[in-house]
Amino acid sequence: MDLALRLAVALIAGLYTSLWGAFKDCPYEGFKPRTFPRSVYFHVAIFLPLCVLPLFQSRFLSLGLVQTFFLIMGIERFLAEIYKGFFRTEDQAKYFVPSRITFFGRHVASDLLRHGAGVVIVAAVFAVLLIRVEVTTWWGYLAVAYGSGLIVALGGAYKDAPFEGFKPLKFQRSAVVLAAFSPLFYLLGDPRSPVCLGMLVYIYGGFERYAVEYYKTYIQRNMSGKFRPDLARIQYWIQHREPFHYAALVIMLGVALLYYHEVSALPTVP
Repeated sequence: MDLALRLAVALIAGLYTSLWGAFKDCPYEGFKPRTFPRSVYFHVAIFLPLCVLPLFQSRFLSLGLVQTFFLIMGIERFLAEIYKGFFRTEDQAKYFVPSRITFFGRHVASDLLRHGAGVVIVAAVFAVLLIRVEVTTWWGYLAVAYGSGLIVALGGAYKDAPFEGFKPLKFQRSAVVLAAFSPLFYLLGDPRSPVCLGMLVYIYGGFERYAVEYYKTYIQRNMSGKFRPDLARIQYWIQHREPFHYAALVIMLGVALLYYHEVSALPTVP
């Protein structure tokens, strides 16, 4: 039953990611049923080795469901960007910021070099999970939150800055947001089973995407910055994409209720 619940959480996390992607992209590409569940598939593919391989199994299964939700979302976001940048081949003409990886803004022509670098980076993503240092203090959670935000910001700046310019305030956004919300994850920590540093990094990475993308996508209603500004927009989908937002709100409510349940069930530390 525990594994079934965790798998359900992974599927819902993938659905949340797919919803915001569809909301942002459908005004330019329309709704694509074939690619919509891609993040769900990625979440399942990440879930399986975490719960089966001895290297990860015990520490993964000791996490709460909310931590599991954000952990798999965080790993998936890293791997999805690696997949798009290093492994996927598609026409880049529609993009203002290319999804295919560049070398400081310069096109990388060699697929062999691109794929090889991608394999190394994927290995590094999973290697981070092996960092077994336990994080138990409030200051520890705060430091990991800020550092995780900087990692996210560095990746975004490397990809976007050659085309949009470097924006110092935007660069700090992820780190500040995670630092501000770090007490939520400190309160969620089980003193009987502390979270390891490697997993906490991705838990914060997942929450950063969860919160920041919600704000940018559904509150600010920013049009996706990856597409060329002169690209024609599909008015039908601008007017009929709101159900994606409603579904995301239902998931957010479920996560909030699950968080309350898990925090309430934690033992009181004397």
